[in-house]
Amino acid sequence: MLALFTIVCAGGVAWANGANDVSKGVATLVGSRLASYRQGLSWGTTWTVAGAVAALVFTTALMRTFSTGLVTGSIAESPLFPLSVATGAFAWVLIASRTGLPVSTTHSLAGAIVGTAVAAAGVHGVKWTLVLSSVAVPLALSPILAGGMAYFLQAVASRRLSAAARYCVCVVERPLIPLPVTLDGTAAASRAVSLPMVLVDQAQVCSQAERLSGVRVTDAAHWLTSAILSLARGLNDTPKIVALGAASTMSAGVGAAPLYFLAVAAMGAGSLLAGRRVTRTLAERVTGVDPMEGLAASAVAAALVLTASFVALPVSTTHVATGAIVGAGLGDGSRAVRWDTVSSLVAAWIITLPASGAVSAGIWWLGAQAR
Repeated sequence: MLALFTIVCAGGVAWANGANDVSKGVATLVGSRLASYRQGLSWGTTWTVAGAVAALVFTTALMRTFSTGLVTGSIAESPLFPLSVATGAFAWVLIASRTGLPVSTTHSLAGAIVGTAVAAAGVHGVKWTLVLSSVAVPLALSPILAGGMAYFLQAVASRRLSAAARYCVCVVERPLIPLPVTLDGTAAASRAVSLPMVLVDQAQVCSQAERLSGVRVTDAAHWLTSAILSLARGLNDTPKIVALGAASTMSAGVGAAPLYFLAVAAMGAGSLLAGRRVTRTLAERVTGVDPMEGLAASAVAAALVLTASFVALPVSTTHVATGAIVGAGLGDGSRAVRWDTVSSLVAAWIITLPASGAVSAGIWWLGAQAR
């Protein structure tokens, strides 16, 4: 029963992660009016699920970090350990999602692991050097790095990509004239047939053509970077969540595959059904986002999170995406950023570690008393 409850809590973490983190991949799309909330959430969910499936192959190192890597001794071997961690992370991320605060699931998991280990074995139960180098430093520096890169890229994009913004990729109908068919020695009347063709031209030409669909080149790049960021988020976050229940599934005689399926399904459902509140915060309440700023922020966040996934650095998509949005917004001056909202987000990030750690420590204490 303890193993089953742990698996259910891990599924809850995946749901809460989807509800909170899908916003990071699509907030710039929605904020720059390239997509509605429904379109953005559907797009982000699709690519998040794709990344979560890919995580089964590519990011096993993150599973080790968030299962036994941060604690000493045999603490992680206790069946109570993953339950405490999952409960602490789930409780805080769910509260933040319900209040529209974009917080880090990675940060919450790290805090829950530390809180459980301290409750179980005191301060010596944590590998503090590894926590500092593999978790704390990437989490602290990633928003600053993302902000600086987005600020620089936005300045470059506004100058270099202005010409590209005048072009679009569209699907148009073009007539196809077949060769005359002769049956009795006379030319039969030919009938024009229209076929769809892809056209890359200036936006004015595309708008004048009888097009079936079309999008500006820079907007297409924005959709692409949004997809990459959502995929990278699923790639980076899923192993951390699966690590919570891996030991429990083994003790229950179940392989890891069902847990992966549960995590992917729960993350996708949370993204699609409950991701609107946090998306609204990042899309509308941090800074005004025009298409070029959105493209810069999305591209920087996607590059950093995808790189971190492949080198097994547990960066926070929340911190990276938020830092990139702020950095891109600073291109219009400091007054373009709503610093009261930013300060609230930073406060939530600071509270994440002790809040999730306190809940997980409490669950460990209650479990230890019951045993």
